[in-house]
Amino acid sequence: MLAGYFMPEKNLFGFPGLYPPAAQPELILFLFFTFGSAMGASFLLNQLRDIETDKANNKLFFLAEGHLTPRMLYVETALLILLSLSAFLFKPVVGLTLVIFIVLTGYLYNYAPFKFKDRLWGSILANMLMGALAFFIGWLARADFSPRMFGDVLPYLIFNTVLYFFTTLPDREGDARANKHTPAVVWGHNRVVILALVLFFAGLAAAWRVNDLTAMFIYLLSLPFFLPLIFRRGLPHTVRATKFGIFFFALIICLKWPWYLILMMALFFATRLYFKKRFNFDYPNFKGN
Repeated sequence: MLAGYFMPEKNLFGFPGLYPPAAQPELILFLFFTFGSAMGASFLLNQLRDIETDKANNKLFFLAEGHLTPRMLYVETALLILLSLSAFLFKPVVGLTLVIFIVLTGYLYNYAPFKFKDRLWGSILANMLMGALAFFIGWLARADFSPRMFGDVLPYLIFNTVLYFFTTLPDREGDARANKHTPAVVWGHNRVVILALVLFFAGLAAAWRVNDLTAMFIYLLSLPFFLPLIFRRGLPHTVRATKFGIFFFALIICLKWPWYLILMMALFFATRLYFKKRFNFDYPNFKGN
C-alpha cells in the first residue's frame, strides 16, 4: 500500500515522506487504519475457514487450540469491515477498492462455491490480485484512476507472487491431506522453487523496464537470499528468502516514510515479548523455520 502511495517518489530517497507534497501523515495514518482493518477482517475469515488444516500444519494455535472462539472472531471481523468502510468518507474510489479487496480475500478466497484458496489457479490469481489491490489503494489515495498504475504495479505484483509461492511450501503435506490444490501440492517443491526464481528475475527486469529504483533496490537486496536457491532448494532456504524478502521490501519503504521503521520495530519486539511471555513461543523470527 505504501509502495503505491509513494509511487510519485519512486526514484527519490532521503525521506521524501517528510516533505510536501508527500508529507500527509494524517492521510497515511487513515490509510493504515482502513486498510489494516480490511486486512484484519480478511485474515480472520481465512483462519476461521482453516482451523483443521492449521492443526495439521501446526499453525495459529489461537483457534486450533481453543484460546479464542469462532464467535468472538466473527464479531471482530464484522467490526473491522465496518471500520474499513470509513474510507468512503475520504475518497469513494479508495473505499470501492477496499470493498473489492475484502470480497476477494475474505469471501471468494475462503467460501463455497468459489474457495479460491483450495484451487490451483484460483489461489494464484487471488494472491496476485491481493497484492495489486493493496498497491492500488495507496496509488489511488494520491492520484486519480489511470491505466499507468497497471504498469507501475508490475514489479511489486511479481514480487508478492514469488513470496506467495514460497509460503505454500511449508504447508504442503497438511494441505495435501486436506485436498487443497495449492502450487506446492500440485507442482511439488522443486518446480515451485524454479518457477519462483524465474518470476523473481522477471520482476527485477520489470523494475528496470519501468524505471523504478524503489522496486529495483527491493529485488537487489533480496538477491543474496534467492541466488542460493538455484543450488540449495531446501525448505529452510525458501522460508529464509521469504522472511528477508518481506523485510527488505518494508525496509526500502522506510526510506520513503521513516515513521514506518519505528512502527515495525515496536510491533516486532512487542510481538516477540508477548508470544515469549504468554506461550514461550519464538515468534516472529528470521530463522529458516
